[in-house]
Amino acid sequence: MRLHHIVAKMSRFAALLLLTMVMLLTVTAGASPAAAHASLVEAVPAAGSELRAAPERITLTFNERLENGLFYLRVYDSAKRQVTDAAAVMNPAQTAVILELPALGQGNYLVTYHVISADGHPVEGTYLFAVGQSLSEDAGSQEMPAGMHHSHGDEPFGGTSAGDVLQFASRILYYAALLVFTGWLLWYRRFGGTAPDETRTRLRRLAEKWQQLYLIAYILFMWAHLPDLLGDSGAAGLVTLFTKTAAGYAWIGGLLLALLSFVMLYRSTALDLVWAALAWLAKGMLGHAAAFEPKTQTLLLDWLHLAAAAVWAGGLVMLLLLWKTEREQAKRLLPVFSTAALLSLLVLTVSGVLTTFIFLPDIRYILETSWGRLLLVKSALVAAVMVTGALIRFSYRRLRDRTAGRLLALDAILMTATIGVVGVFTYLTPLPANEPLHWHVMGEKIHMTAQISPKVPGVNDFTVKVWLPEKLGKPKDVILKLHSLDGPEIAPIVVPVEPFDDASFEDSYDMKRHSYRVRGAYLPYAGRWRVEVRVMDSEDTETVYNSEIRVY
Repeated sequence: MRLHHIVAKMSRFAALLLLTMVMLLTVTAGASPAAAHASLVEAVPAAGSELRAAPERITLTFNERLENGLFYLRVYDSAKRQVTDAAAVMNPAQTAVILELPALGQGNYLVTYHVISADGHPVEGTYLFAVGQSLSEDAGSQEMPAGMHHSHGDEPFGGTSAGDVLQFASRILYYAALLVFTGWLLWYRRFGGTAPDETRTRLRRLAEKWQQLYLIAYILFMWAHLPDLLGDSGAAGLVTLFTKTAAGYAWIGGLLLALLSFVMLYRSTALDLVWAALAWLAKGMLGHAAAFEPKTQTLLLDWLHLAAAAVWAGGLVMLLLLWKTEREQAKRLLPVFSTAALLSLLVLTVSGVLTTFIFLPDIRYILETSWGRLLLVKSALVAAVMVTGALIRFSYRRLRDRTAGRLLALDAILMTATIGVVGVFTYLTPLPANEPLHWHVMGEKIHMTAQISPKVPGVNDFTVKVWLPEKLGKPKDVILKLHSLDGPEIAPIVVPVEPFDDASFEDSYDMKRHSYRVRGAYLPYAGRWRVEVRVMDSEDTETVYNSEIRVY
């Protein structure tokens, strides 16, 4: 009767979780997603700019709200001297970082910035611009390329340093320790109470080992990511991080919670459940769930996802260890775990699907980021786990202990692989970033450059530059068109670029540059677009260029 009572209670709990998620789907169906990991959408002056007049300020605009407590924007001259000691400021919406500049002389300048996005992840970048000269002049003392360097965690193992490897390893270890320890704690309370004293004592002793591993994993996780969060802000930045940023509060809260486990746990079932629930919430505050709207529903979905994963992971590890050492106790646990694992995987699937729809405004984005591709890998692993679980249940009913044991080992391997994948992809940004278009085509008689910045739906700067032999003079006509590849029934949008006096220094040899630009809302919505540029010279020779772009 006790066994059936446990199963009935767990079934009711899982049904409640599923009902809650259905209600969340109803509430969030019309919600607009926010971005996770801030992306730089516009820099003024832009990367690679060659200006006649010095800019009065640097303005960097991002696609989401930033942490206001810890950020910097600095400008260095070609001698690596900082041009101003003034601190950058944020706009009221906390989406742009602005640095007022003193009068700059002729030369090359390096811009470097460091911000923290709403989900607590650091974003940094560096680029060059020139005043009164070309970037190719007097550039020997600057080792950075003229293009933009921007880092926001889009690619797993994007670098090769030991720090990169340590970060991903620490994330995986922390995630594994969290799931196994909290899940073990739940199963210790649920199953250990009916186990013999010797088994219960052994399970308690192992729980304490997992508890110690969880603390160590959290400290390692925190230590591995602090340098990126701080940038080069030093000890002052450390104080600011933990006293003025939401990310810092989440880190400290998680650490205190890990330490409190040594005084809170094993006193009562209620305290253990409260601690586990808080541990899952602390994990959510350090991830994408903290950056998306509606935040309450997103955090709750993440909490349910972690709770279900913990029930599965902790129970599987406990079952596998008992199978190796106390087969009879493992057989007692197996039918209870089998039912709980099936319900947990259902909760994982539903909560994962709902979260994905919140994260991605277009489900096709899932194939265009490392986050999405790893999510597909995780989904395949979960499907394999479900099949393995069904086979374990079948083998147990047929009293095939040897087969069931092998399948349990396979299930553990699949679980380890799943946790490894999740430990990586939960730190990547779900949304692909809009990078400004810089499209250059070299030819024998004509060169062309087309730029769209920031290349987002709405208002953008459109620039076309054409180089022609001096003897041909200026072009008769330069036309820029945008063709919607997702809506072929929509007529092409003509972007009315007009000639302007370009301040850059780009004429070369016998080629003369002619520049055109306009600012406006000529890119109305996200999707696939074909950019068409037509240039007709004074001899009525027309050159046509086409390039496909993706706007997110």
